Amino acid sequence: MRVRIFLRQPLFTVAGHVPRGVVILDGVVGEDHSLGWKVAVEAWFGENGQPLEGERRTLIVPAAKIDHALVIG
Repeated sequence: MRVRIFLRQPLFTVAGHVPRGVVILDGVVGEDHSLGWKVAVEAWFGENGQPLEGERRTLIVPAAKIDHALVIG
């Protein structure tokens, strides 16, 4: 399922595996994981909706970190 995920707070990163200030993720939700949603992230956005540079990554996003998700397709 393709979704746009809006996070309650930015993702934390120190090693640069995701762009700094990410609060919106565009991607495909795979399976539910015991820790949250497994998401193949295709695009990253900041708090004003501006696109952020970053490689595609697969993340497990904790359910408690997600404010809401818009189903795109």
